[in-house]
Amino acid sequence: MLAEFSALESHDPRQFERALRVIRYLLRQQFFHLEDRGGASLMESLLRPDLEKLVANYFEVAGYRLVVRESEGWAGILPDTEQTGLTRLRIDDTLALLLLRRLWEEGIQAGDIERHGSVLVTLNEAYDAYQDMVARARRPALSAGEFKGILEGLARKAVVRLDAYDDELQDYRLTIRALVATVAGDDVVERLEQLLSRPEYAEAQDGEQQVETSA
Repeated sequence: MLAEFSALESHDPRQFERALRVIRYLLRQQFFHLEDRGGASLMESLLRPDLEKLVANYFEVAGYRLVVRESEGWAGILPDTEQTGLTRLRIDDTLALLLLRRLWEEGIQAGDIERHGSVLVTLNEAYDAYQDMVARARRPALSAGEFKGILEGLARKAVVRLDAYDDELQDYRLTIRALVATVAGDDVVERLEQLLSRPEYAEAQDGEQQVETSA
């Protein structure tokens, strides 16, 4: 692997820097999207066959799988579960992911599809749906501010885009991206549904229970 990087650095320093930029970004954020700042440049670099192979090999050694979904506008790294296992998220964070997956699926089924397979809702709509979901599970809901904080964290991972406050709309536009179907895959949804059905879950107040996801 070091030999491959050294050869590229000697042969084409510009390409070498592009590869490093993609790797550094994915190490920090895990995913990127075309519509986010710098995303188009990162995707352009990654779509070069020689760079994509080099980046993929780098992360394979580290126990991750590079995924590029140009049609959905994103690329990222997913853990190789045989080597690294899945990331453990707090229940509140995973509930938000589950909700976003449901809202995205409902939008797709209704035909309300934006570019790259995204679905547009508002923060208030998402929070109302979240309150309904946790009420059915008899679990205390996060405040609107706490819920927004979780979405801001997911926005940094490119799972959603949360726009600035719209004075006319009196709300925040929330774009749920197709990436959510990968981050909150069917296996995650199934595990969380099973957890929500347990009597002891409704009694938990501290939010420290965790669910494994690829995020």
